[in-house]
Formats: sequence, C-alpha cells, structure tokens
Amino acid sequence: MKSPTLLAALCCAALISVPAHAAPKWAGAWGYAPADSGASEPEQPAGTYRYRVRLTQAGDALQLSFSNAEGDRPLGIGAVTIASPSDPVGTEIGTNPVHAIRFSGLQAVALPKGGTVVSDPIQAPFHNGQDIIVSVTFATPTRPGRTNLGLEMAFAPATPGATFTPIKVRSYLSLVSVRSAQAPCTVVAFGDSITDGFLGLSPQTRGWPGRLAERLAALPAPQRCGVVNMGISGNKVLRQGRATSALDRFWRDVASVPNVTHVIFLEGINDIGAGAETGPDAVTAEQLVYGYRQFVERAHALGIKVIGGTMTPALRAGYMSPTKERVRQAVNAAIRSGKIFDGIVDFDAAVRNPAAAGDLRAEFDPGDHLHPNDAGLRAMGDAVDLSLLRRGL
Repeated sequence: MKSPTLLAALCCAALISVPAHAAPKWAGAWGYAPADSGASEPEQPAGTYRYRVRLTQAGDALQLSFSNAEGDRPLGIGAVTIASPSDPVGTEIGTNPVHAIRFSGLQAVALPKGGTVVSDPIQAPFHNGQDIIVSVTFATPTRPGRTNLGLEMAFAPATPGATFTPIKVRSYLSLVSVRSAQAPCTVVAFGDSITDGFLGLSPQTRGWPGRLAERLAALPAPQRCGVVNMGISGNKVLRQGRATSALDRFWRDVASVPNVTHVIFLEGINDIGAGAETGPDAVTAEQLVYGYRQFVERAHALGIKVIGGTMTPALRAGYMSPTKERVRQAVNAAIRSGKIFDGIVDFDAAVRNPAAAGDLRAEFDPGDHLHPNDAGLRAMGDAVDLSLLRRGL
C-alpha cells in the first residue's frame, strides 16, 4: 500500500536533510543485528539491495544506520535512497518518488570492515506501522550472511537491464531511528533465532517482536513503544556463536539504540544445545544464570530495564538431550523465581505442549522441534504483559 504521508512529502520536496543537533529526541523504530558471513556464503556483485522496513514508532524525521560489524571485507556504499512501496507486499516502488540519503553531506561513503555509518537525518512525517523501501547501492562486491525467511528484500546487480529479484540474506541496514516528541519507550527484543524469527514466513510480522509491535501500535499514542528486533540466529550468551556473544554485543545492539528503555531477553538454548552433556564444554544452569546477571548489570548501568523470557521447549531438537533439557528447565525455574530480571515473560508456557513439557505444541512446531512457526511466534508476542513496558517499571 502506498504511504500518502511519505508520498506527499516526497512529491512536495518536503524531505530535506536537517542537522543532527536539531533533533530533540530520537527513538529506535526498526532493527536488524549484524552477523558474520562465512566463506561458504555466496558473493554478490556490486549492485543494489532493497529492504522493506516496517516502522514501529512515529516521528517527524528519520535516520538510518548501516553496519559491517562482522563483515569479511571493507565495502563502498555508492548511494542510498528511500521510497514508499507500490504494493502491499514486495519491494517494488513503481513510479513513487525516491529521496537520496546523505552521510555527512556525502552520497557515497566507505563502510569499513567492522564499521558502521549513520545517515544525515531526513525530515518528513513518518507513522507507526508504515512500510518504507530502503535501497542501498554497493560499488563493491558483498558477502552478506544468511538470514531468516521473513524479511522482504531484493537485489539487482549493477549491470545494464538487470532486474530486482528476491534474495534472503542479512541486511546491511542495521537500525532505523525516528525523531519524536512523544516516544515513551523503546523495546529491544534481544535473542537468537527464535527472536530473529528464523522459520517465520510472514514478511509483515517478523517473529514474536513483530507481533508485539502490532499490539503496541493499537494503544493510544502516549503508551506506544517502538520495537527493535536484534535477534541473531545461532547467537549464544556466554561464548562466540553466530556473531559475538550476547554479553559482548550488548553495547553494539542495545546501548546504541536511541531511547532504549527496555530489553526483552530470550537466549540460552544455543549455549545448552551446542555444548557437551558433561565436562568443561557443557553449559550449566549456574553459568547461564551468571551470564544473565552480567547482561542485566550492563543494562542497569544505563538505566535500562531487562525483562527475561523463559526458553521455549526443544527436547527433540537435534542438538538437545534429556540431560540438556534438565538444564533448560533449571534455568527457566531460576528466571521464574523473579530474582534475575526486572520482569518475566513466560514464553515456554505460551508454546509448550501441556502433555509433554519438553515439546512445542503440535500446531506451533514446523517440524524441527525447536523454532516456533508463525502461529507460535504470534502466541509468544501475545504472551508479553504490556504493563511491563511502562517507564516506571
């Protein structure tokens, strides 16, 4: 669906760069945490990616961040634009106006290996739930990491007559922020593939954080929170997994989000499942609880509240076992005690089989016995008590 507000602003040339110091308050409105790409990932030639982004916060200006934090090479950004989508789904923009994005006044900019670049703010009205198409043209080949199934994107190589075709890779666009006079709270959904929405097929609702954003959007404006999804498939709390550990990426993927007030934390199953059953490579409940407390300490130092989510069932997943299931249950019991986090979301209770506590409900299991399907992810998003997200929590 076309966005009348953005189209009108573009048509009337109301979109202009504004100096960063003019922003009274910025808030995260969308996120996609960077993750590593291995040598087995296919290389893409120089060309343009299009990302369809759904904003979870309204504002009168917008700013984009691009990350190469875990890339394997320096990259060159040749141009970035935004436009309204021409259709309810997909990345086509048709004849809709496009607006060029600048970086400290420059159209082209280097994106160093391990680095991040932030755009100049763009002034225009943006609303909660609005979809925009962000197009980024790389002058150099790229090797993006694999991704979940739910984010709509397309790629076209920089060759004459090339057309855009759907592609499923991790986005170099890592954060979209909006400037808002009324941004009561910003929630970072932090976790692994289950937060990332790995087996979720809905491009309109990315994982359980997408469902949470839908619920928040239905509230009166003074009560709405922005939602920034910083899940990474394969991520671990204590050790390097897919991307750096949760403890180390706190500063990159949480502290960097403007106006972040709350984190909903769901992670640990990869630590347990990928570890050994016994010995030094086994992960114990005590070690995970220690990691959780370390994460909370980091957040509290910045005045951020952390809501802990219980780990969802995974007994029959390929890397689990009855011994590891007992660790999961022990960690969940510690979370439910209320002595670790500032609040609790019982994701486990929302999706588990009432007749077999180690299994997902049959209607939520896509077949891998680990990642909830869209219906399960929706149930998880519905399990969040919205009163936990009040600033005064």
